[in-house]
Order: sequence, then structure tokens, then C-alpha cells
Amino acid sequence: MSVGFDFKKRLGAGHFGEVWHAVDLGLNSECALKCIPPDKVINKKNFYQEAQTLKAAEHANIVRVNETGKLDDDRIYVSMEFLVNGSLEDEASGGYVPLRRAKKLMCDVLRGLEYAHEKGIVHRDIKPANILIGDNGEGKLSDFGLALPDLKKLDLSAIKGYQYLIHLAPEVSTFADHDELADVYAAGVTLYRLVNGDSYLPVLKPMEAVRRARAGEYPDRDLYRGFVPAALKKVINKAMAVNPADRYQSAQEMRRALEAVPIAMDWEENNLAQGRVWKGNDGKRDLEVSRIRSANDLWDVQVKKANTGKALRRDNTMSESGLSEKQAMKKAYRILQKFVNGKA
Repeated sequence: MSVGFDFKKRLGAGHFGEVWHAVDLGLNSECALKCIPPDKVINKKNFYQEAQTLKAAEHANIVRVNETGKLDDDRIYVSMEFLVNGSLEDEASGGYVPLRRAKKLMCDVLRGLEYAHEKGIVHRDIKPANILIGDNGEGKLSDFGLALPDLKKLDLSAIKGYQYLIHLAPEVSTFADHDELADVYAAGVTLYRLVNGDSYLPVLKPMEAVRRARAGEYPDRDLYRGFVPAALKKVINKAMAVNPADRYQSAQEMRRALEAVPIAMDWEENNLAQGRVWKGNDGKRDLEVSRIRSANDLWDVQVKKANTGKALRRDNTMSESGLSEKQAMKKAYRILQKFVNGKA
């Protein structure tokens, strides 16, 4: 290991190397240190391409790079700001993120992506693991290892076998095909995962995932958690359009559409033996919506003040008993979205 860094803890490892929490001994400051083996460097003519790309794309919503160089074992390093909150993948842990939080983080990321695109930089690897959380809870786009110019002129053997297929736009068959609109697609898939959780994306064999993505069947554009409002679904589905011409034509356009979606309440979903309960808060009140099986295979939907058992006085007409399972599901979803839209 280089005498210039004190390696504290490995934060992650992937196809292109490792990331460590380290202390720069020269500066006496913490950093996130990405260590890349020479054989994993894509641009052999410029080993420091990733750090230079990050430097060229300095923005409040892009992780800051400190320096780059070579370690004693010949690995290339990129020293970046250390963010104690980790990545969005760490925060979500495969589950869903509250709607207001998901919207805010994706707007942050799209601002960073918008700036990168203005600089002629295509990211090519947008996913929750590459979105870091800043000290103020903001989203910061990281890992620009695939954001390389003139891919057709480079030896791509270092990335052979690496394809993050879940986020790969249908028109992309090689990394050289990946343009700004493919980044928009990946941002749409990322937001889909944030509002639903990874359980809404079944694990498929690689070629089956590609086939279904090209058919517009993966991710499932009709499958969302019941509290996700129609306006938000519309934004996500447009970003994930199979035909690039049908997508948002820029990160800025997607961000503005997302900013226009009203989200007045977050819901936490809990499964019970006899049904499902959602607990929500809009900053003023704690509410509970339940869909519970009653007698004779019928279902009840109730709206209450959370933890009190008392129905909302002005909204008690929302509660209803003796419904079929399908009726109860539709009614509960309408109620949840009504609160999210700020209309209740």
C-alpha cells in the first residue's frame, strides 16, 4: 500500500476495483479512495481519465475529486470527497425510499447529470450504488469510470462481460451506443427502483432481461406500489420509453417534469396476516389507512388518525366495509394517492 494513505475500511468492490475509506496522510484529511488495477483501466493512453472527467464536471451534485495518481503496487487511485452517509443503494437496502425523498434525490442527480451532459460527458452507469448522499442529504452522482470519450477508438477488453443490464437502455448493444438519452433511461429505472423497491424487479437471466427490456416489459410499467401517484408513474414511464424519441430529450426536461409532480405525503407500507396497513405523515398529521380482511371473505378499508383508532372527522366517508378484495384494493389505492396529491 502507498505510504501516502492510511486505509481504514473497504467501502465496496466491483468490476473495476475497490473503494476505500482512507486518510490522506499528506493532507491529514479523510477521503474515499478508488483503487483501479492497471488491467481494468479502459483508456490505456490516459490512466487518469476518470479523475480528469470528474474534475471537468465539478458540480454541487457530482462527487468532488481531490487528486489522482499511482499507488506503490501500480494501481491507479482517484481520491474523492468522503461522504459518511454512503450511497443511495446503502440507504435503500433494496427497499423503497419515501416518495418525497426519492423525488428530491433524483432531482439532485438530474441536475448533476444535466451539467455533465452540457460538458459533453455521458455517464453510462447510473444506478443507486453510484449516487452518494452528501452531508446535507443531497444526491451526488459518482463513478464516472465509463464516462469516456471516443469509446469506439479504445480497447474495451477491460469492460468485457460488464453490463448492468437492469439499467441498460434497449437501444444499447455496446457501450459506444450509450448516449445522453440512454442516461435518461437509466435515471428512469433508478427512480422506478426507488419508489417501488427491488422486489418489483424480478431477477432474470441476462438475455431474458434484455429481450423483455426491448419489448418494454422490464421493468413492468404497470406495476407500482399503490401509493405512487399517476403523475409520478407518467414521469418514470416516459423516461423508460423503449423508443429514445419518446423519452425526455434531456436530463433537464426530465428534472422539470419531476419537479412539477406534487407529493404531499409519504406512506410506509406494512403487510399483516389479514391485510395491509399504510402509515403516513404530511408534516401536519399522522394517518393510517388499512385494508383488512373481515368476515365471509369480505374486506374493510379504514382511514384513521395513526395510533388513536379514531376516524378522521372530515374524511370518515373514506372508510367502507363489506368490499371484495379487488374493490378494497382499488379504494385503498385511491385514498393513498389522494393524500399524496394533497387533495385530502
